[in-house]
Amino acid sequence: MNFEPQMSRFLHSKAVESGTPLSGNFELTQNCNFSCPMCYVHENKRKEELSTRTWLSLAEQAKNAGTLFLLLTGGEPFLRTDFEELYTAFSKMGFLISINTNGSLAKEYLPLLNKYPPFRMNVSLYAAQREVYKSFCKADKFESVVSTIEALQKNKISVRLNSVFTKENASQASEIVRFAKEHNLYLKSTAYTYPQIRIGSSCGENKARLSPFEAAKCESEIDLLKYGKNACCVKAKRLLAEESDTQNIEKYREVRCRAGRSSFWLTWDGKMHPCAMLPNPETEPLEIGFENAWKELLLKVKEIRLPVECSACKRRKVCPVCAAMCFCETGSFEKKPEYFCSFFENLCRLGKEKLENLNYELSEKTIGNEPEEDIYDC
Repeated sequence: MNFEPQMSRFLHSKAVESGTPLSGNFELTQNCNFSCPMCYVHENKRKEELSTRTWLSLAEQAKNAGTLFLLLTGGEPFLRTDFEELYTAFSKMGFLISINTNGSLAKEYLPLLNKYPPFRMNVSLYAAQREVYKSFCKADKFESVVSTIEALQKNKISVRLNSVFTKENASQASEIVRFAKEHNLYLKSTAYTYPQIRIGSSCGENKARLSPFEAAKCESEIDLLKYGKNACCVKAKRLLAEESDTQNIEKYREVRCRAGRSSFWLTWDGKMHPCAMLPNPETEPLEIGFENAWKELLLKVKEIRLPVECSACKRRKVCPVCAAMCFCETGSFEKKPEYFCSFFENLCRLGKEKLENLNYELSEKTIGNEPEEDIYDC
């Protein structure tokens, strides 16, 4: 399984302590040749992007501030006419680069990717059958994407599949898992989709997403398909762990993920956010410089407090609720995200049923075998 290297986890823990922007995300463009229903950045209209020179300047400043891991994303980053120039320069700066792509254009850049191999290519796959794929992405590119994935593998370039399940493609879950297994690829997936507030939707609104129960059911079924009975049951057992201690509630109200602590997100128009989903807080690296913008973001994120209800919850140690979920669902960091809360409670209930139905007993031999990836990592 393609989990995050232990060294990366260690470096991020040290970066949080020192306030270093170890991991950066460059949203090179808002534009995309697909139009997926749950997208949080693409609006089917072209807007002016940052220039090549500006992105190179921001990258140089980020490198000097301590950034090592760099994700290039969009929209579709390969749509940038200067992608080769940017990617070559970023590679020579020494970044460990990952790329989020829909896979429709990447094959054209194989010579470049062979010359400067990325740390990983994250290819979105939202269906495993042509007609469903075409309907979902509004693009007849399924064969092209499969061809790209196979070409990347043939050239020994690391590939991970990303998938999000909505009303339109939840029925494809088993087919996508099958595709991943047939191609010996790790699939990172989720049935939780954020409200699309970055493109003008109201808080709590995402018309494409499943109901909390349907999303949990989809997630639970995918886990069983992906990991098998043993690892899936260990994960279910972990989700049912309860925390009875009501002390240190204030500690659990702080932001605990990497967003705005060791990681940043630069949007296509040059704003710095903690992560992809959070339009607030925001700083201005183009006006005050990257380092000052990062320091300002650090301070703003330290002031964020999550809901008291979440911090006092019996599942607080296993629930991945975060600042972005709270803000996108409610418009406030301090209000409980009811949709996600319902989703997670259903996931726990289904996990309990799974343990009972499979007549599973947790033994010491199975502890530690559960999947360790951050499922809800945006």
